[in-house]
Amino acid sequence: MEGGCRRRVMVVADPTQESAGALQYALSKAILENDELILFNVENPNSWRNTLTTFLRRPSRSSGSAAASIEGSLGHADFLEEMKKACKLTKPKVRVRVEKVALIEGKEKASIILDHSKALGVDVLIIGQRRSLSTIILGYRRPGGVHARDKTNRHSRVFD
Repeated sequence: MEGGCRRRVMVVADPTQESAGALQYALSKAILENDELILFNVENPNSWRNTLTTFLRRPSRSSGSAAASIEGSLGHADFLEEMKKACKLTKPKVRVRVEKVALIEGKEKASIILDHSKALGVDVLIIGQRRSLSTIILGYRRPGGVHARDKTNRHSRVFD
């Protein structure tokens, strides 16, 4: 960007493949040199993953190292730190920060994300998309739309 104008790009980060894909997209297509990247995580304090991770972090008398190896295989413990490291390796000049917010009971995750993106002055919001295998292979059909497959680049297109 000319003139050193900095955009704020927010990627919703959680320990899923969809989130990793969103980060990969952001780093390869959306982030410019002077931009600021915000890795935004909405934590669910009642999540089974948080409970399991807390349980696995407790040292056991018999094998503390086994718990650590299981925790590492879950891929949840320090995923935000790993995402931040990946950003620094890929785009060393981009400022990266992590924002964590607790999920509020009775409030939807989407509205929390939108509220915080407005409060943080986010210019670009990137969220991973969960897709089923059939959607990946066959493409997406909108109600009322006609589905077509572009043979040149194999991407699905919907024409209304």
